[in-house]
Amino acid sequence: MTVKSNNETDTRQRVLEAAGEIIADKGFDKATIREIVNRAGANLNAVNYYFRDKHGLYLALFEHAHEIVTGKDRDQFDKHRDLPPEQQLRAIIAHILRGFILARRAPWHTRLILREMTEPTGVLDEMVRRFIRPRFEQLTEIVRALAPPGTPDLTVRLCSESVMAQCAHIAHRRVVIQRLIPELEYTAAGIEPMADHIATFSLGALRDLPCKETSA
Repeated sequence: MTVKSNNETDTRQRVLEAAGEIIADKGFDKATIREIVNRAGANLNAVNYYFRDKHGLYLALFEHAHEIVTGKDRDQFDKHRDLPPEQQLRAIIAHILRGFILARRAPWHTRLILREMTEPTGVLDEMVRRFIRPRFEQLTEIVRALAPPGTPDLTVRLCSESVMAQCAHIAHRRVVIQRLIPELEYTAAGIEPMADHIATFSLGALRDLPCKETSA
């Protein structure tokens, strides 16, 4: 097995960071390999050497962003499977918020993701398949266990998305929310009250869902 030298690792990381900044600002099509390697201070062949091609580099950017958010806690969903559904929901919400709020992202991470959502290249489909959908389906299992019997599948999935949306909203609107609710602390300790509120709010909504009518 070939072990990469520190110099190779540093070069790969420099190319990754330079590509993230440039593509987040210009978009995938307008960013050039030459501009990326020039900013990274790397050889023109560096993209092919480390990532095979420009598309491989772009996919690596999203994998890198996902790794930053999930880190060592990527299996948190599985760790809580033996808890009652309500406790699972509370634990998972806290985990999601920690990823959103405490991850040490580079400034380009969020810009890159937002650009992919407005100018999709196909990489988003791959990321949804590999990373987002499995977690969404696990969250949906928890929500289904908490919803009234007979709740339509579409409603259950929409409720799962609502849970995720609350977490994303409170994390990504931080600069506004801190001005509206200055008592909230975007720290490790401050995540618990946020998570508790989202869980309590979501559980109340789930309990009040109308049951599916049964035929006579």
